[in-house]
Amino acid sequence: MASPEADIRRLPHETLVLHGREDQVIPLATSQTLASWIPRAQLHVFGRCGHWTQIEHAARFARLVDDFLAEAGTDEPKTLDA
Repeated sequence: MASPEADIRRLPHETLVLHGREDQVIPLATSQTLASWIPRAQLHVFGRCGHWTQIEHAARFARLVDDFLAEAGTDEPKTLDA
């Protein structure tokens, strides 16, 4: 990980972390750590998948991202401008 832990822990945004369980480039533990450090993170692990989740499971990847973007921020309270 290239960013300091303290910076990652301060991320205020909804974050989707996607990882292939059989990834031989980046260990699954890296994504698990990121998800545990980011307060509003969701982690999805693709089974039977290596490093290229967006290619190896393109349709499922796209659905997850679409759903995530559609739902992101919907749990935040709405405020009225005065």
